[in-house]
Amino acid sequence: MSSERTTARRFRVPRETRQLITHLHERALRAVMLALPSGQPREYLYDLLPAYPQRAGKGLRPVLCMAACAAYGGSYDDALPFAAALELLHDAFLVHDDIQDASTVRRGRPSLHVEHGTALALNAGDALAARANGLFARAAQRLPPPVAAALLEGWERMTHETLEGQALDLGWQRDAAFGASIEDYIDMSAKKTSWYTTIQPLAIGVVLGSHRPALEDETFDFGWHLGILFQIANDLDGVRPDTDKSDIEEGNLTMPLIHLLSVLPSAAREELIGIMRLPRDVRRDHVDDVRRRMEEAGTIEHVRSCAAELAEEAMLRARDTFGYLPVSPARDLLLSITGYVVEQSGLLGLPHANRSSA
Repeated sequence: MSSERTTARRFRVPRETRQLITHLHERALRAVMLALPSGQPREYLYDLLPAYPQRAGKGLRPVLCMAACAAYGGSYDDALPFAAALELLHDAFLVHDDIQDASTVRRGRPSLHVEHGTALALNAGDALAARANGLFARAAQRLPPPVAAALLEGWERMTHETLEGQALDLGWQRDAAFGASIEDYIDMSAKKTSWYTTIQPLAIGVVLGSHRPALEDETFDFGWHLGILFQIANDLDGVRPDTDKSDIEEGNLTMPLIHLLSVLPSAAREELIGIMRLPRDVRRDHVDDVRRRMEEAGTIEHVRSCAAELAEEAMLRARDTFGYLPVSPARDLLLSITGYVVEQSGLLGLPHANRSSA
């Protein structure tokens, strides 16, 4: 049996688990839509809020939250308002991120600021964030005080970590800081991506299900590894020839770019830095050339290999973290979710979802 087939079997997601992921994601999306306000001014605000929630993404955040809650003794219903709040905050971040990166497409359709203008889109993003915070706080306040306090403190910490990571990413873009190392990049990605994508959704579910704030950190290592894997998969997606959100065009500092810069001779490295410092409309003409250099330097295969190693480590952390829990569909989901991320990203060469659905 080839190593590819062996790896594919190891990361295989059972059909029942895949169905549960879809079911939990759909439930979270329905809760999100029910949580969105209506009223006036509809044309300038409330009609804009459902735009990104209606363009369903992968649903990793709410699914992790709901599954962790059920695996640790609670129910999917217990976690539903918190999962919806996570998804609302994610949509708020996407609206702002598209403005910051001047991205014109989100989940296969024009970005909100392209459709409605930057000012209205920015305001809609603020409204989504406010709704997320309110929904989370109201749900937490119905719980015993120690549990509520742990959840609210964790939510605040997650938000600060995410904003700090985004600030680093945007600052590196502004300053063309192409001297960042892989270690720097992983630290930034842990803040920008892992905290609100995997670490805190899991922690919220654990505290909700167990009512034991002391268990909040139990899933941290697994969440950290899964979140970095998710980010690296997005990086690989961002350099595909058919992507609708090119990291090269946007000038983003990603793992593929850092690797390429590290292996090029000095003259070629300076030339590449010069390309990445060009205005975006000029750099767009160099995307294919930069991608060709990545292929020739073995960058894509190197990053894929790193992602595969990280996926293996995440699977081990999942077994260590969740293996002692009572057998349940929720526990099985947590044990298989790494395979789901691998599958969705196409890391095994399988058909995958485009990053615009993140």
